[in-house]
Amino acid sequence: MIDIYSLALTQVRGIGPAIAKKLMEVYPSAEAFFNESHSNLTELFGKKDQTISDIINRPMLSRCEQELEYMYKNNINAYFIKDEAYPFRLKQIDSPPTCLFVKGEGDLNKKRIVSIVGSRQASEYGKWATANIVRELKAFDVCIISGLAYGIDSVAHISALNEGLSTFGVLGHGLDKVYPAQNYPLAQNMLANGGLVSEFFTKTAASSYNVPQRNRIIAGLCDLCIVIEGGIKSGSMITPRYARDFNREVLAVPGRIGDVFSEGCNHLISSNIAGMLSNFADIASIMNWDNSKKEEPQNLFSQKETKKENKPLPEMSETERQIYEFINKKGKTNIDDIIAECSLDFAKTSIGLMNLELKGCIIALPGKHYECC
Repeated sequence: MIDIYSLALTQVRGIGPAIAKKLMEVYPSAEAFFNESHSNLTELFGKKDQTISDIINRPMLSRCEQELEYMYKNNINAYFIKDEAYPFRLKQIDSPPTCLFVKGEGDLNKKRIVSIVGSRQASEYGKWATANIVRELKAFDVCIISGLAYGIDSVAHISALNEGLSTFGVLGHGLDKVYPAQNYPLAQNMLANGGLVSEFFTKTAASSYNVPQRNRIIAGLCDLCIVIEGGIKSGSMITPRYARDFNREVLAVPGRIGDVFSEGCNHLISSNIAGMLSNFADIASIMNWDNSKKEEPQNLFSQKETKKENKPLPEMSETERQIYEFINKKGKTNIDDIIAECSLDFAKTSIGLMNLELKGCIIALPGKHYECC
């Protein structure tokens, strides 16, 4: 279990991740730093009275005690920047999280990690491309990292689970909640083979101000960052820029000229921030990864007609079976029709749909439509 002084270091005013990293290159531990003399602290921080006061008086310790108690009760691990188990890729960046909170059974030091990011308003093409990319990445036994947001992030996580790959969601808030709330079932399913990651204490609200911090973690944890869709000024463009700055490989899926959600990827490619991802061989060649399956490189975006196999349905709850049978009978249908015809409320319907996606029974389409696989 992490010690209270390591947690406290994250709460000192005026000490961010970059400064904390430099301090821990000098001090043997966070506790040793907190025991530094007032005179030496004045030499270090000059007239930063608030910073010195926090170190001397330690007003954050009671808050840190509450955090430790929550972690213990909820099976949350925390890794301090000096810990051997701290993700080695994050240690390579200039401003790694001083403490990283992790819930789940996955391995953030896995041999190969790929981050997949993109628009919250994913198109049908974007969702299809994401699922296809994850399916092909299975040959490399990668871990998939994303942000557990709507759209491309959710599809990346769901596809990873469907392919038996580990997957982590990096959050812009504490581990006491899941945002968006509709992704709670997905988050729970990720814990057994992956998990949730955050540098924020519990009770930290989801905020747009936290997105860049979250995205630097997504970029720092990976070997390769793949961008699927996104507007030129969207949040999904933050991660590949961080990835480039961290000397990670960046690939982007090209899109149609004039399509607002293709502008970001096309700009990344044209400005040499990202390479163009067009087929499976691109990944194997750029990353120098051996394809253990020894299959012929395929175009990731050639839409081949595939013969659907009659496979047995997985175990379903009564609600899930009710939803599945309605979609199977009607075909492509909207969530509002499902709610009305099945006499379910929005929350039960959303959870049922998410679970059916996770089980590979249905696929989500644009406009909150669904159809059976």
